[in-house]
Amino acid sequence: MSETQSDARSQEEDDRQEAQLSQLKLDDLEVIVETCRRDILEETNPEGSKKKPDGNNIPEDLNGKEALVGSDRQQDLDEPELRWGPEEDLEIQHWSDGSSYKGHIAMNLKRGFGEYKWANGENYVGEFYKDHHHGRGIYTWPDGSKFTGSFYLSRKEGYGTMTFTDGRKYQGLYKSDVRFGPGVESYSDSCQDVGIWMGQHLFRLCSVVPGSVSMSSFPEFCTHFNGDLCNSKYSSSQFQKGQMEDPFLFRYKILLQEDSFTLPDRIYSYSLDTDHLPITRSQHREFDSHFYRDISKQVESSYCTSDGMHGAGSVKEIYLHVNKHRNRPEHFDWNMCSIIRDDRDKFGPKGPRERSAEQLIEMARLGDLETISTILRHDLANVDVSDNSGQTSLHAATVNGHNNIINLLLDNGADVNKSNDEGLSALSLCMMLLYSTKSFWPNVAERNLPMNKEEKNNLVSYSFENESSVGNEKDMEKIGIMSPVSDESIQTSAHYKTGASLESEEADSTIDHHRNKNLRSTMKLLLLRGADPNISSIPMNVLFFAIKAADVSTVQLLLECGARTDVRLKTQHGSLTPLHIAAALPVAEGIRITEILLHVASDPNASAEDEDYVYDHDRGETYGVIHGFSMKGGFESGLPLYNYFDKSPCDPEEGGRTPLHVACEREDNYKFARDTISLLLAHNAKINTLWSGHSPLSLAIASGNDLAVKELLASGADPNLALSRRVGSALCAAVNIAYEKKRTLAARIALVDRLIKAGANLLMPIVIAGGKRTVLGTAIDYAYFKYFQDKRIAHTPYHALLPEERDTYNARKQLLEHLGKLTREAALAKEQEWAKEGIVREANRKGNVKVTAGEGSMSSTRTFFKYCYQCGRSIGVKLTPCLRCYSVCTCSKLCKTRSWDELHKDECQQLTGKLSGKMSPMGRTSSKMKSAKGKRNRPATHLHTERETTGREAFTSGDHIASTSENYSYN
Repeated sequence: MSETQSDARSQEEDDRQEAQLSQLKLDDLEVIVETCRRDILEETNPEGSKKKPDGNNIPEDLNGKEALVGSDRQQDLDEPELRWGPEEDLEIQHWSDGSSYKGHIAMNLKRGFGEYKWANGENYVGEFYKDHHHGRGIYTWPDGSKFTGSFYLSRKEGYGTMTFTDGRKYQGLYKSDVRFGPGVESYSDSCQDVGIWMGQHLFRLCSVVPGSVSMSSFPEFCTHFNGDLCNSKYSSSQFQKGQMEDPFLFRYKILLQEDSFTLPDRIYSYSLDTDHLPITRSQHREFDSHFYRDISKQVESSYCTSDGMHGAGSVKEIYLHVNKHRNRPEHFDWNMCSIIRDDRDKFGPKGPRERSAEQLIEMARLGDLETISTILRHDLANVDVSDNSGQTSLHAATVNGHNNIINLLLDNGADVNKSNDEGLSALSLCMMLLYSTKSFWPNVAERNLPMNKEEKNNLVSYSFENESSVGNEKDMEKIGIMSPVSDESIQTSAHYKTGASLESEEADSTIDHHRNKNLRSTMKLLLLRGADPNISSIPMNVLFFAIKAADVSTVQLLLECGARTDVRLKTQHGSLTPLHIAAALPVAEGIRITEILLHVASDPNASAEDEDYVYDHDRGETYGVIHGFSMKGGFESGLPLYNYFDKSPCDPEEGGRTPLHVACEREDNYKFARDTISLLLAHNAKINTLWSGHSPLSLAIASGNDLAVKELLASGADPNLALSRRVGSALCAAVNIAYEKKRTLAARIALVDRLIKAGANLLMPIVIAGGKRTVLGTAIDYAYFKYFQDKRIAHTPYHALLPEERDTYNARKQLLEHLGKLTREAALAKEQEWAKEGIVREANRKGNVKVTAGEGSMSSTRTFFKYCYQCGRSIGVKLTPCLRCYSVCTCSKLCKTRSWDELHKDECQQLTGKLSGKMSPMGRTSSKMKSAKGKRNRPATHLHTERETTGREAFTSGDHIASTSENYSYN
């Protein structure tokens, strides 16, 4: 027989033996061991030759065996004996150190079932794979201790039972020879230590220790951050990221991914040192396939593990290990599910380790330094043991401000960054106690500004008068915007923070001052001892606490300790960064915090996830058909405007709010907002990005901050940037009636002039949408469109308006007249530029232009933009050219009269060379006005120069505002 055929036969025999052994259960291993021992003792050859056992009996299916009774499994030693088939041989090997082996051997490696004895008296009986204890087996020690369970590469792995000579018994999960997972240690007096184990100590209890602090103690945070808390319990992004990224990923580790670059072929034939030799992925898969071959595939993978997953870090590693062995029969028979679900009622009284662990947490809360020192010195409990809510002794000491105990715990190896089940680290708990929503400044970034008008005015005035004030609780009380907190929650917080009941307001103030001072020292101690300010994001990253409270010194300290500035605040208003909040603070400290954040390379262009949000002042916009404003013509009617306007070569970016948008949106303190904007622009904040249709410039205009407008224009903001969502342009924002209450009439006119001086073009094409129709007009058309949206002012006779409404009407009229003048000047200036290039207007009804160039003459025609020479409107009106020169158009009789008297009379005479009385617009207007008296129901084309006393009149959309005494309704 060739060597190849021999190897193939040996492999087939090994596979058959493994298939046979896979039918056996761990509960029957005692029977196998006893049978194997008898076979070894019944050797007939005194010289140590091989012996073939009788192979008539095969073990029966033992699936129907009696299950666990209480916390123990009853062993039945009368089960049928295990016999090997006649073709299978047991081999015996001896070594010079006195150790021996009897069992199956394949390819010169222990593989199958056998018994190994060491010279020191230790003994193993069970499964072997490639010379390793791999599978189920029993390991005994000379002192009588015994382990019955599973092994992986010669180490205890999976569920097993450890019996000690003093009567103790441990049943639970192992990993790499140590306890790692749910387990129960029973004592002779019926007491039991129950919980999650790590090594020789309990790592997590099934019961809660009184006095723990949770998010329920802070209802204000539960309310504001409910979206985050609902997912915090099972959030494992940080853990999974840590599993994927190896901090010590050296080059040689990459080679382990390929078998050909790792080890020589058949190295296991002469070296089995898995402690020092690398194991490739394929080898791990091979060992895993043998180890997990008998696990049932029918049990759901999420059974009783996902519902009980708590905490992070080591706790998650434990539960992942539990999940790997979830289908082992011991998992169900030993009540492991009850431990994972924190159900301890099915077990006996608490054992000594469990009681010591509870005492450690309780004494940390009470501040008993001596007791804690004794427990740790005698190694009675794990320093990081937690109750079933994840609270550790470090959490308890932090909440109650026992700095000496914090130092003692950390000196003994406590994990300063361990989080409880809600994701709260000790530092997070300290920050929640030090700050509360009462000390947070309201800000526009989170949309948590006071809703009451009086409170909002108080905030604005307070910000102006107290430029150097610090945002603390007493300041908030002055302006009356403290968040409401229930009396019960205040008393609960006071109990956990001070451990005493408060009897008077004076005592309350004294205790709060002492508590805040103590908590600050605790916070600094934790940071000094290595607390990671980025480890917990529930209810928010600790950096947000200090920023929202405008605490400059704490912000500086956190950044020095490694606080990240790219974290996000998950709220219903989008993922905000610390820079968003800092740019929105209504106090002087906000400027300093913004500067600090920018100096540590915070991204000034980070976008919030609120691109679908609608700017508050635009929520009342009417997008249907506007009564009084006719959508005459179509989109193409305004296309000639593009001849008057040079479009920007690049389209603006649009997305969520940036810190610059937030600062421009502020309405609290314009000086502070301007200084913040200046800082952001100095650090390369993008000045022409859009959010909710607005650019930073249009937001500054809408918020009424002229200081910010000047700063933005000086820094290069484009006043002609095309804005989306029907905002139009910066000029459109300046004339929008939705933002007019932020400025006086003089300030609005000055703002328009400032924008034009900065390069804003009044002839920029603006898309105006009314209902399903869109037209292309200018800023003056947009202003009239917005004017007619106010039904009260635009459609009520002047005498019926209230005094305040009359003032509003007069201010709008003057602004529209000013815009009409500017529009005419802009159009004439552009035409004068064309005249220098040889482009002139033809004097005919078609309103075309004639082009002449060079010495010779060439002519071409193109459409010329038409607008009312008096009011500037181009859409929503019927334009009629001057019948003498055809060079200008007017929209109504009043506009025609006024333009003739004020402007066009001399121009027309220069163009035609004569003035005819028949063409006098005054004569034509007077005759028609006389005939109109008998036609009251006929729509007029303009506001009359005399005040009618008949009340409400009907007019067409071609009318506009003429004077203070001229206002008629539009039907």
